[in-house]
Amino acid sequence: MLPIIALVCLLYSCGASNEIVYVLANDSYRCEEFDVTKEKMLGLINRARMSSRNCGYKIFTPVGQLTWNPTLARAALNHSVDMATKDFVSHKGSSGEAVSYRVEEVGYSWSTVGENISAGREDSEEVVAAWLLSPHHCENIMRQSFTEIGAACFHNKDTKYRTFWTVVFGSPSEEVKRATLQ
Repeated sequence: MLPIIALVCLLYSCGASNEIVYVLANDSYRCEEFDVTKEKMLGLINRARMSSRNCGYKIFTPVGQLTWNPTLARAALNHSVDMATKDFVSHKGSSGEAVSYRVEEVGYSWSTVGENISAGREDSEEVVAAWLLSPHHCENIMRQSFTEIGAACFHNKDTKYRTFWTVVFGSPSEEVKRATLQ
């Protein structure tokens, strides 16, 4: 447990740039490397958004591409670490907080926000395939109001599911959008 705590401490002190750096705390780490997860998740989800899709009883037409946001990735990692270190799977954090609280905690000012989680799957392809079969998760992937994404995986061999995945979808607040355009 001490190596996981040391890893979490390192991850939470990544500095102002919001870039996430993974440090392998022990050889039980089984998630893809962060850059691999970033590229695969972004590519797989954007590919899914390029086609019409049935999500349960709702039909979605193709929607625009998402861009990677490192602040959303930090929120995703924080939630995956929370689930992995406390051995639970839920959209609510171990202290009861929702995704909206978690993204605000890392400094993301949002107009829309959503989250998909998964546990026990070994790679991005398996995770996204499962989400596309789940109506609610599929809807998040296809929601036109989302413009950005961040994703992360965390592994703890001492838990039931071992790998814990989180993807956070968002769209920045109008103030942030206006400031970016100036």
